[in-house]
Amino acid sequence: MQMNIEWKIPMNSFKVPRIRFKGFDVVWVENRIADIVKISAGGDVDKIKLKETGQYPVVANSLTNRGIVGFYDDYKVKAPAVTVTGRGDVGYAVARHENFTPIVRLLTLQSENIDVDYLENQINSMRILNESTGVPQLTAPQLGNYKVYHPEINEQTAIGSLFRNLDDLLASYKDNLANYQSLKATMLAKMFPKAGQTIPEMRLDRFEGEWEIKKFKSISTKRGKSNSKGYDYPAYSVSNQSGLIPQSEQFEGSRLENLEKTSYKIVEPNEFAYNPARINVGSIAFNDLDETVIVSSLYVIFSLDKSINNNYALLFIKSPEFNKEVRRNTEGSVREYLFYENFANIRIPIPPSLEEQQAIGAYFSNLDNLINSYQEKISQLETLKNKLLQDMFI
Repeated sequence: MQMNIEWKIPMNSFKVPRIRFKGFDVVWVENRIADIVKISAGGDVDKIKLKETGQYPVVANSLTNRGIVGFYDDYKVKAPAVTVTGRGDVGYAVARHENFTPIVRLLTLQSENIDVDYLENQINSMRILNESTGVPQLTAPQLGNYKVYHPEINEQTAIGSLFRNLDDLLASYKDNLANYQSLKATMLAKMFPKAGQTIPEMRLDRFEGEWEIKKFKSISTKRGKSNSKGYDYPAYSVSNQSGLIPQSEQFEGSRLENLEKTSYKIVEPNEFAYNPARINVGSIAFNDLDETVIVSSLYVIFSLDKSINNNYALLFIKSPEFNKEVRRNTEGSVREYLFYENFANIRIPIPPSLEEQQAIGAYFSNLDNLINSYQEKISQLETLKNKLLQDMFI
């Protein structure tokens, strides 16, 4: 995306923004919001008219699904317009490009002289305060009293178009991310045999034959010696999202300086560590760091024999079938703690060849790379958008 903008340090920082499109140099004008737009509030929902699908959206104060809660066959507000949440998370603006009906005191802003995409981002760049001492709310008079600086309509349109393109790109990336995450969840459920079966519902090409069902006790060894001699190994924690993460990324320096490392357990390369109270939500990690680390003494440490591909085993442990096994092996417990003795009794389906295990691991590794790529793109775009919200408005 190319942006024909320039960085400026304005002589009067209260009259022009820090970043501005080239070709615009007129000083921005200050007004109350109520002086440049008409503000109205939505009424009650008509449950008889409300439909799950239809032509004209019914919009409430929710931040999910752009606030759309259903549809009517008619509408009250003709687009374009901007809505601003007046209940709950107040002050969040959305440009509306289709006719709609606002409800539950959702605020609607309309003007023929203001670009709605510009106004959405103008309001979202501000700090709209909740002035209520009870239920969070923002009224039309309260919003109308806020003062804003705004440029001429041509510059508004340029700014609004930029942010709309950014939002469209973000929405596209988020859709792709959701699709790949859904695909991964589906394949995790289908690429391992269900309980009592020896062949998965879906399988990679060229592989055949029945899978063998084994208990972890036959393929694993309990590890995790105490760091009783106080070796200065780096201290790590286990995250259900990121696996092994340095404790320096979680805790402040003072806490780390007072760390009693002799009470920690040692995790050698190619060993697994998991939190026995949270393994059901994926709190397990494989040490592929090529270095020895230490973790909390509460963690369970184990390794697998060479007939099992470590990445394949980690995938199964994060699958729905494994969670069913966890529940079966912790049934009757006050809390679902899965210590090694119970973990060892969990059954794992094993493909007939190490090659198939490796292929399954590689398939999901590629999916994870795609998911991580989109997560990184989304993070970068959101950072860029927040920076522009700060610097392209006064």
